[in-house]
Amino acid sequence: MGDHGESGFAYNGFRLDDKWPGLEAPKDGVDVHHPTVKNLIKALEKDIERLKGYAAGTSAHLKGHGQVTAGHLGEWDAAQQLAVVFGKGHTAITVSYDKLIAQYEAAVVAAKAAFANIGKAETASTTDT
Repeated sequence: MGDHGESGFAYNGFRLDDKWPGLEAPKDGVDVHHPTVKNLIKALEKDIERLKGYAAGTSAHLKGHGQVTAGHLGEWDAAQQLAVVFGKGHTAITVSYDKLIAQYEAAVVAAKAAFANIGKAETASTTDT
C-alpha cells in the first residue's frame, strides 16, 4: 500500500514542534523537586474534593440548579417538548461531567503512585547494600 494509503493522503503521525520546551531531558538527568510535586498533588486532591462537594461549578450543583424544566418554559406544547430535550441534554452533560471528575481523580491517583515509585527508586539507588 505504501506511505500514502489507498487515498493518496500521506499521514506522517503527530509531530511536536522541535522548539517546544521540555522535549529534551537535561544532559545531567531529570531532577524532581519533591516538595513542589507534593504540593501540586495536594492541590489537585483538594480540587477533586471541591468538585465532589456542592459549591458552584460542582456536579451536584449543576444537577440541582442547571436543569431547565417544563415549568421554566411554559405550558404550551412546544415548550413541553423542548423541556424533554433540555432534560436529556442536562442528563448527558451531568453524566459526562461525573465521568470527567472520575478520570481527573484517577489521573491524580496515578500521578501520586508514580511519584511514590520515584521516591522508592531514588531511595533504593542511593542506599548502601
